[in-house]
Amino acid sequence: METSALGFLGVMTGRHSGSPPIAEPAFCSQLCQAAPLFNLGVLVFQPEGVAADGSSITGYVWQDGSWRNVTAAPPDVVYNRCFYSSREERQEASAALAALPRSLPWSRGLPDKWSVYKILKSIRSTAPLLPETRIYTGRDRLGTMLAEREYGVFLKPRAGSHGKRTLHARLIHGGTGGLRVSGRDGANTPFHLVFASGQKGIDWIHDFIDSRRYIIQPYLHLTGSTGQPFDVRVLMQKDGSGVWGLTGMAVRLGSKGTLTSNLHGGGTAVSPLPFLTAEYGSAGKEIVEELASYAAFLPPVLENACGRLGELGLDFGIDEGGRIWLLEANSKPGRSVFRLTGDRRAVRLSAENPLRYARHLLLSRRGQPTWPPLRLHSHGNKSMIPKEDS
Repeated sequence: METSALGFLGVMTGRHSGSPPIAEPAFCSQLCQAAPLFNLGVLVFQPEGVAADGSSITGYVWQDGSWRNVTAAPPDVVYNRCFYSSREERQEASAALAALPRSLPWSRGLPDKWSVYKILKSIRSTAPLLPETRIYTGRDRLGTMLAEREYGVFLKPRAGSHGKRTLHARLIHGGTGGLRVSGRDGANTPFHLVFASGQKGIDWIHDFIDSRRYIIQPYLHLTGSTGQPFDVRVLMQKDGSGVWGLTGMAVRLGSKGTLTSNLHGGGTAVSPLPFLTAEYGSAGKEIVEELASYAAFLPPVLENACGRLGELGLDFGIDEGGRIWLLEANSKPGRSVFRLTGDRRAVRLSAENPLRYARHLLLSRRGQPTWPPLRLHSHGNKSMIPKEDS
């Protein structure tokens, strides 16, 4: 089978239960269905689908309402949507990309949370957005920060995602002087523990962290009037001219008593203006405008330091006084929040803008030899109903 198109976008993703076994099936099917609008072909593949010599890739295309297993020539552009839960997975993805030297990366990735913090801390205009952040170096540093912070500290992996293995630790003042620890384990299941002494709690946290690299921040009160933790996700993407724009904004709400508002931990999402107006009154509109302003400024700053980027998910916290904090920047953002808020425009743009930008990259390379049509060799027709990504 042949597909004549301006170019061929390969979406590299992880494994997941289902048929086919790809992560983010709903988003991937959106990309495939929208691709003809931009004269592009799309194939979804996993790192193991790349031939050792890089001569071909095996993956899936969405055709006539179903997924089809195919083998194709290397893509013109590679959109890396892999999330890594181990060093081995990261190495497999790196090897796959290295085997495709003629494929143009759709975007670079951001470094870990500590590196991003150092970049933004060094810039006067972005430094005030950042909570105080330190590297976890052991029990002594944790004990010192706990003693200094009445409301405790927040610990998270430097390279983690989806709120997994995050912790809030707080000394119990008076009485036995114990320690309360709330968090999420590696499966994103919430837990709450109380230790009879601060030292026992610190020892447990040290064992929980093990050899993983963590950062420590003061615990911020980022909880709404209903007792639910919340943050604001802003999706910034490049368009068909390679220009940054705000695709959508949503408030992510966690369950009462949980540590984070991440959707993978069971949270939901609502429209920002009504929520922030209910929480902060007339200042809600000003907060939305401030968020949009910060979101517009941050991508070029990070791109200047880290290399070319295509999209960013920016997560902001807002404390009781209305102060805005940048909690995280993610170069592989999810977008299911917009389905939950009913923002159809953002849902559409979040899938179309990666295609627009891929087209921009290809057109920017005019003057080079035209790539041959995408040749697909079918391995049978496998039907499925896309599941919602989160």
